Amino acid sequence: MTAQPVLKTDLVQTQLVKPCLVSSELNRELNKDLSKELKKSTQSKFSKAAARYNTHANVQKHAASDLFSLIKPGFNKNKLCVDLGAGPLVNTHTLQSMFASVIAMDLSLNMLQSSDLTAPKICADMDNLPLQANSVDVIYSNFAVQWSANFSALMQSLYSILKPGGQAYISTVVEGSLNEIKTAFAALDSNSHINTFNSELYINQSVQNAGFTINSAKKRIYTDEYITPLKAIASIKAIGATTQNHTNTRQGLLTKSALQKVCSAYPLINNKACVSYHVVLLSLEKH
Repeated sequence: MTAQPVLKTDLVQTQLVKPCLVSSELNRELNKDLSKELKKSTQSKFSKAAARYNTHANVQKHAASDLFSLIKPGFNKNKLCVDLGAGPLVNTHTLQSMFASVIAMDLSLNMLQSSDLTAPKICADMDNLPLQANSVDVIYSNFAVQWSANFSALMQSLYSILKPGGQAYISTVVEGSLNEIKTAFAALDSNSHINTFNSELYINQSVQNAGFTINSAKKRIYTDEYITPLKAIASIKAIGATTQNHTNTRQGLLTKSALQKVCSAYPLINNKACVSYHVVLLSLEKH
């Protein structure tokens, strides 16, 4: 089938091999629960991080490997998979070896364009998925759905687009993550300097309320080590993950003295500055 030309609206830029997947509801508002400004900020920061993402996304790579291990072997030759939050397509190539067709989807056009991998790509907001109901066999999403404005609604949407018997393999960052950075900034002020992540309980309740059967739910703690607190703090910026999803945030850049205060308060383990991510790995099924 001939690929369709790039479709552009104020919400989505799409290049699809299978136009039957495109929903007619492309003109819904960008989101309902998060401001457009915040969503655009998220998109901008991930776009700016595209060039250096692969170098710094070490924890994401470990989580991706663990998520791949949950995928049921066999019977995948004719299946269509969506790599949701694909970024620079770091996992898409592996998925292509497992499934007949793989569509890479991400909020950041720069992320998608930074890869030379040949694959259909959709630049779209996960909270406004341009996919028809019962059209996808498998959803794979690594380190992405925590950026959703409404995780519960997203799970309902993913359940809708999956075919009966469809599978979803999802890793998501949860409460307790980046605690080292939170501790360091507490020496500076009472404002929040990191994202607020959903609890493991809320994650499990949301997927069950959406109708999914949970085949597996595992929690892992992944840790990156850096030689200095400054490099540890810079690491989350390097992967684009500095957008804060709440209002209690500190405005403006840190002064040199403020940054020194934060670095001095950073908790060290064996003289290393660690950044830890608490992650839930899910294997879900639609019946």
